[in-house]
Amino acid sequence: MEKGKLVRWNNDKGFGFIKPDSAGNKDIFIHISILKHMARKPVVGDQINYFSETQSDGKIKAIKANIEGVAVISTRKSNHNRRHDNNRSTSGMLIPLLIILALGIFGFQKYKEMTATPVLTNQDIEQMEFKPVQNFRCEAGKTHCSHMRSCDEAMYYNKYCPDTKMDGNNDGVPCERQWCN
Repeated sequence: MEKGKLVRWNNDKGFGFIKPDSAGNKDIFIHISILKHMARKPVVGDQINYFSETQSDGKIKAIKANIEGVAVISTRKSNHNRRHDNNRSTSGMLIPLLIILALGIFGFQKYKEMTATPVLTNQDIEQMEFKPVQNFRCEAGKTHCSHMRSCDEAMYYNKYCPDTKMDGNNDGVPCERQWCN
């Protein structure tokens, strides 16, 4: 890195010239764009640290520079900090994502359990009691035991149909002589 003093500066146009500390060198062009990371704009008399480059036309310009004694404002993070921040943000995102994934798997397992079709074995079937399904409905005119075909039908009519005349002694059991002994 070379050093020099800022000898001319045009604030309106944003450029100036550095007089190198080494004797016999020509003034070096400097543009404001390479000092944008500094806390303030340069002023004539500032000590400038810089790297120089010779352009195709033979002129020399400063390509990286800072003003000695002036704070550097970092608008971009260094690679080390950026890597550290990426790791922190990745690990910060990883835990919630793992929790969401675990909850999703747990929920899916519970859903499968709730919607699974039960598998019946022969032993299960043998232990079951089967009652025939009888679909009775109240029909007009069926009010006496002689109209019934079974005790179950008489019980249904006695319980759900109006104006039946099947329980003579009002004990809740209809058709005691014909069907329900």
